[in-house]
Amino acid sequence: MENYKFLYELSRKALDEELDRYKKLDEKASRFVSILSVSIVGFTALINAAAPKILPISSAGLAAWTFIVLAVLTLLTFFSAWLRIFSSIKLADSPRVHIDEETIHLAATEDLITMYDSLAGSCQAATLAARGELKKKTACLTGAYKEIRFSTYLLCASIGVYFWIAAMPIGVVK
Repeated sequence: MENYKFLYELSRKALDEELDRYKKLDEKASRFVSILSVSIVGFTALINAAAPKILPISSAGLAAWTFIVLAVLTLLTFFSAWLRIFSSIKLADSPRVHIDEETIHLAATEDLITMYDSLAGSCQAATLAARGELKKKTACLTGAYKEIRFSTYLLCASIGVYFWIAAMPIGVVK
């Protein structure tokens, strides 16, 4: 009986660890969304600040067009990363051990060894389900992280071009 109890406790511990990883990944995704949202707002303010220098577009020079292209690419990568993060934190059933009528019947009719064995199996099944969900979440967050890193490079380039434009007198952006 001790072996079955040990197996159940080990299975339960593995499930608890997977659920903890699941929770931490969701918390990390929430932080990413917050940081990304602030970045989008800040970048939009930068675009607003640059607008008087680069408009009208018909008279925009190389610096203005470079800024416009970088701004569009930066916003696209920001929004793409934002969507990936949201897809990682979408509502999903958290893997858990199901206690249903069958489990209650099992507890009433079977011995303790059978209960430990059954619950260990349920924990292992829930652990496998949690690992599958974690793989999906990790893939989304990894993709979002790469996009955030790329958008940071674009953001730095946009800021550099913005300062180039800001150093020019109004109406002389070439």
